[in-house]
Amino acid sequence: MKMSPRFFFFLSSVLVSWSSFADSTTLVENFRSLQEKSKDISPELKTVRAFRSQKKAENYTRFTSHLPNVNLVLKREKDFFEDKNAALRALGIGVLNSSWAIQYEWSLVNFNQIQNTRKSFAEKDKSEIDVEIKESEYPIVFTTYFLNYLLAKYKTAAVENSLKKAETGKKEAQLGFDLGQKTKIDVLRSDANLVSLTSKKTSYIEEEQNAKNRFVEYSGLEQKDLDFVSNLSEEQILELISSLSSVAAKKEVPNLRASPKYQSLEMEEKINRLALSDFTRNEYPDLRIQGSYTNAADSWEGTLHNPTRSHTVALVLTIPLFSGGSFASSHFEKYFAKKQIEYSIGLKKQQLENDLNTTLIRINALETLVSSLTLNVSQFEELYRLTSKSYQLGKSSLFELLEVQDDLLDSKINLAQNKIQFYTLSQNYLWQAGL
Repeated sequence: MKMSPRFFFFLSSVLVSWSSFADSTTLVENFRSLQEKSKDISPELKTVRAFRSQKKAENYTRFTSHLPNVNLVLKREKDFFEDKNAALRALGIGVLNSSWAIQYEWSLVNFNQIQNTRKSFAEKDKSEIDVEIKESEYPIVFTTYFLNYLLAKYKTAAVENSLKKAETGKKEAQLGFDLGQKTKIDVLRSDANLVSLTSKKTSYIEEEQNAKNRFVEYSGLEQKDLDFVSNLSEEQILELISSLSSVAAKKEVPNLRASPKYQSLEMEEKINRLALSDFTRNEYPDLRIQGSYTNAADSWEGTLHNPTRSHTVALVLTIPLFSGGSFASSHFEKYFAKKQIEYSIGLKKQQLENDLNTTLIRINALETLVSSLTLNVSQFEELYRLTSKSYQLGKSSLFELLEVQDDLLDSKINLAQNKIQFYTLSQNYLWQAGL
């Protein structure tokens, strides 16, 4: 049974499309595996997690300030003031005494310690929120860095394809000039176009390496982990960019209470308010138990076998009475510092809301722009195809062909850039708006 040419063409198209889809799926899967791997080794995530662990340890350190404090004190001293040693004292020679003591102290009520402990617990809670923020934001930033690297690769691949066309155009221009069909201007223009594209390629290669370095630095991965995209064609890179950046923007009203940044600002305000107690900490009474157990003798051996022992225990209440009138000034300090916190945090919350509203406007504009640029690229591709044919038939000049070629290259790059920007803005908006 013979297959008709039309059926054979249809079958070939289906196979090519399926192969392209399979390749794209594999590339996306490789990207997702890298993203999972990076979650454990990213320097930025490891930093915030280490800070959280530090704050957890600090919580216990603060808590121990409310527990009894016991110290061993060893002392070796000269005593010049005993009457029985008056003769030695007159000669400037004192008796050496040795002692060891167990001194203990237990703070029962100390306002400063209580506030420091509360502040430490609030800082720990904020460090937990900061880790959650970084981990929830991480996929967006990771993908954006990767897309920027792909964009730089796409520019390089696109300009390389343009260079191949330019080299062919130069040969055709030279051949046409030799045959008397082209002018010297056509040859010079083809040379200038080749030089211009070569310069662009150099610039794009440097941009690609810089984008790759930034991605590796942020993710904690190695450069060899990106080998799976090293040999992709222009079409494959563009398809991967489209797969990773495809997102539907939700144009919903922001839920600021659920916004990670808003929650972080709330915790920042709480911590700053607790820190205000530093202004008035010397105005509160302090209640503590103090005591000691001491063994003293004229030698270290004597402190163990024939010591003079003493025991003390005291309940100490310290009540501030007068500090030069600082009571009023410290409360004024606290009041105005509190106002600064209110103004500062209020401004940051307002800026967050305004930024979200502005971002939503930009997202709407970018959505329209991406649709227009997609159509624009299709139009330039068709225009380049028609201009190439027209040039081959001698109906269009080389200048027109090169101009359309540059426009096509710029439109492709512009489309890819705006797709990535649309993805980044949309995802950041959803994340910051608590949606």
